[in-house]
Amino acid sequence: MSRQRLVIIAAIAAAIVGAGIWLLWPKSMADSVATATAGPYRVQLTGEPPEVGISPLTVEITDNGGQLPTPDSVTFEPAMPQMGHATTPVAAVAQGDGRYRADVDLSMAGQWDITVRIAASGQVHEAVLSVTTNG
Repeated sequence: MSRQRLVIIAAIAAAIVGAGIWLLWPKSMADSVATATAGPYRVQLTGEPPEVGISPLTVEITDNGGQLPTPDSVTFEPAMPQMGHATTPVAAVAQGDGRYRADVDLSMAGQWDITVRIAASGQVHEAVLSVTTNG
C-alpha cells in the first residue's frame, strides 16, 4: 500500500472514532432544559424530557417575581408541526411547589412543541416548549 493511501485511511478512521465519541458522550440535563414565558409566567420543563409513547411531562410555573402562582387550569398540547401531528390536549395536575404533571402521548421521535396553556383570572397565557424525543 502506498503512503498516501495509508494516510487517507488513518484520517477516515480518526474521523469515524471522533464522531462516535462525540455522539456517545454523556450530555447533561442542563443542555436540554426547555424554558419559555407565558404572559406573566415563566414555564420550565423539569425532570427528564418526555420519550416516544405515553410519557410523563412535568413543568414548573413561576411568576415574574419568582413566586408560585395558582392558575385555574394548566393543559399540555403536544404538536409536531414538521409532520403535521398533534395530540389531544391533556389537563395537568398540580403537584405542589409550582409543578404541574400530565402524561403526554408523543407518537414518534423528533422535535415536538408542547404548548402549555395557563388559565388564570379569566385570562389564558401560552408558552411553547420545544423538546426532542429519541426513538
